[in-house]
Amino acid sequence: MADPRISAEDLSAAVRIHADRMHDFLRRLGCTPTAAVEVLETSALDLVEAAAGSPQQVTDAVGWWFGRARALGRRVAGGDSELPLGGGLLAADADQERVAEALEQLPERERVAVLLRDSYALSPAAVAVALGTDADAAMETVGRGRLRFLQSIGDELPSTGGHPVALGALARLGMGGPVAARDATPRRHAQSCTVCGAVLAAQERAHRLLAGVTVVAMPDAERDATLARIDAQARAALPAAGTLLLAQDLDDDVLDEPPSRLAGPLWVLLGIVLAIVLGSVIGVLISRSGGSSAGAAPTQSDPGVLPPVEVSPLPSPSPVPSALPSPTLLPSPSVFTISPTPSVGATRSGTATSSPQAATDPQTLTDDPTSGPNGQTVTVQGTGWTPGTTIQLDYRNQLGSTGSQAQTTVDARGRFTTTIAAQDPANFPGQHVIRASNGVDAPMDATYQVSG
Repeated sequence: MADPRISAEDLSAAVRIHADRMHDFLRRLGCTPTAAVEVLETSALDLVEAAAGSPQQVTDAVGWWFGRARALGRRVAGGDSELPLGGGLLAADADQERVAEALEQLPERERVAVLLRDSYALSPAAVAVALGTDADAAMETVGRGRLRFLQSIGDELPSTGGHPVALGALARLGMGGPVAARDATPRRHAQSCTVCGAVLAAQERAHRLLAGVTVVAMPDAERDATLARIDAQARAALPAAGTLLLAQDLDDDVLDEPPSRLAGPLWVLLGIVLAIVLGSVIGVLISRSGGSSAGAAPTQSDPGVLPPVEVSPLPSPSPVPSALPSPTLLPSPSVFTISPTPSVGATRSGTATSSPQAATDPQTLTDDPTSGPNGQTVTVQGTGWTPGTTIQLDYRNQLGSTGSQAQTTVDARGRFTTTIAAQDPANFPGQHVIRASNGVDAPMDATYQVSG
């Protein structure tokens, strides 16, 4: 199983990638330039401390960081007279000012949701952690925020007329890109339903507009100094990437094997040894009993006890004469062919069909290709999984889930084949993993190296 800890290099890379977005986010919360830099550094150091002390609680490092910064930023927001608009919303030009004014009219939770998902391209899982909810609820919040944003800029929203709308699924579809397996049905429905199709079109339009928000970057000098301090603290408190990779390799070789898969062969081996020992003891007892009775004088049998049955040795077969006697003196031998009893469920052609059996192959997980660009479709295969269970695939970078998922069902032989999109909205370089789990067998990871 993958090590839950985060390496110093991965955490520093995440902070470096998202530093300008975090600064922009804090300014839009209403922090002054000085306060935004201070909150950015404080929240990042809090992330280092949490990743070192309770790594299992940091399910998504980027989402955790934005959630912590949001809590700290709201405490010190306000008092900046240089902001172009009230509430900390920045505007670089006339179009940006219109977008900023529309964002300012949103409830704070919806404004945070659409900024993180659409303007900063965080994964749904990261947005969920930042909001303190689950991914489905987070995407529903994003969907509502997008519709309210369009209404604020003067767009006419589609009327649902009481028609039920899967807003979370349509919000995910509105991001574009590969369609997850669970959203395939809502996608087909939206293509044939005028109401849901109009809502999906609104989600796509809002996503495009919000993705064009200008990010206000940190000043270069403050950026370099702040990132250097965070990197030094991360390297002092967190393990190096090489250490985690070595520990993960050891876990894969030794610790990741479920106890039940080890116990089965051991019990079979123990049964074979006991059978051999027991057979040897019985053979010795029988041989001793036979030797004693052979030299003893015959005695009167006890009442109620069956006399021993004498077995005469079979005569040696006589050589076949060259000329057989008359057929009337020696009857022809009858030849009997004993056919095996057909098994239950035998087909007309004679091939027997058996009921599904438990998987006997070793548990494996492979992907093809194992490297490629971000967004590549990857074929995933597994053997040795419990038949009939549902496999959940989750595409993850070193900081957590990217939000790209797929599902499939294990066949009667314990095997499955499906595809998943290697789509990382943060576009992190380097190693990613495709994690497979079904709630029964031990989860397994297959690596995918993002290139280009």
